[in-house]
Amino acid sequence: MFPSLRLIGGGRPSGDGAELYRRVAAEKWGMTKADLKRLRRDVWKAVKNGSILPTELDPFDPRDDIFGPSIYTINEQYIKPVTAEAGNMSWALMKHPKGLKVDLFVTHAWQEGIFEFIDKVLTSWPRSCHSAWCCMLANPQNLDISSLISCPKSSPFALALRVVKCMLVVPNRRLSIYTRLWCAYEAHLAYEWNKVVLTASASPWASFRQALPAVLLCVALGGLLAFAWTEGHVGFTAMKVVASLLYYCMYPLILSVVFAQDQCWYRSGNLIGAFLSGHYLLLLARNYHLSSFFSKESGSDADYWHEWRSSHINFAVSAVLFFVFSELDSTRLSSGMSSRSLRQAVEHGRLLGRQRRGRGLIR
Repeated sequence: MFPSLRLIGGGRPSGDGAELYRRVAAEKWGMTKADLKRLRRDVWKAVKNGSILPTELDPFDPRDDIFGPSIYTINEQYIKPVTAEAGNMSWALMKHPKGLKVDLFVTHAWQEGIFEFIDKVLTSWPRSCHSAWCCMLANPQNLDISSLISCPKSSPFALALRVVKCMLVVPNRRLSIYTRLWCAYEAHLAYEWNKVVLTASASPWASFRQALPAVLLCVALGGLLAFAWTEGHVGFTAMKVVASLLYYCMYPLILSVVFAQDQCWYRSGNLIGAFLSGHYLLLLARNYHLSSFFSKESGSDADYWHEWRSSHINFAVSAVLFFVFSELDSTRLSSGMSSRSLRQAVEHGRLLGRQRRGRGLIR
């Protein structure tokens, strides 16, 4: 189907890779969910045994199984060596030499970690789809495919996208995927061909593991501060004034988080709120154990202060839970993509559609 391919840097490739690309149509360069799960396990083993190492450009933490090495690192240190040994075909055709007809197109920017990428794709994979086309696994990374993308609309990307049911957009925590012209062009084609466009998101458990330690630490630090400054002889009136101030601070802080437009402030507001609400809660809870709490009050006044403290404790518990769950939700939202971003990408993609040659745009 395609002309003869050469190795990157020149020379004829050895093995069956180049021949496979002449025999198997681009819309059959697919892989399955099981293939992705196996890739995740193999990459994790390679990281643990030192076959994949951090670099100056990608100083990833080898203990991190949430994000992992970037796609660039995986391509250079894993996919290229493995596929070169197998005959210079792509990872997808190495797994399925006869090809798999694709019904899902995956677009991404290569900036994400490999575990982040795989987990999002697996979590968001549509049930009606069986095989996916993904550039880093579909294209032969050891071969020069510049001739295949000289005309974008007849490139392997476009040929695969034309036949699929939907396109899965995989955002990342570093930048918009539409800073890459190819991703913008793919969005343009998906819009032009009326494809269903879905945004991938990670499992909520991954977000919880990422966000929960930080927000709980803020709650604990606020509580420790309350415990420290109430260790001495602090008057009940002083405690009541501080508790009231914290109470009235909670409302504007909660509203600012609810209506926040900026993601940075959204997360900062959650962490500040967690700290203050933790301080507020322990301040009230510690008063419960002080023998002098009601000693200065008697009769109906004592009942009033008891009701006051109980209502404040209930509010403090609610505030803690609000900021904890809001922070958990913020990690999910931070990886999403707005419809406005997609509209901008469609406009951006038209630039590539007008170009006659796509050299230098290989992923």
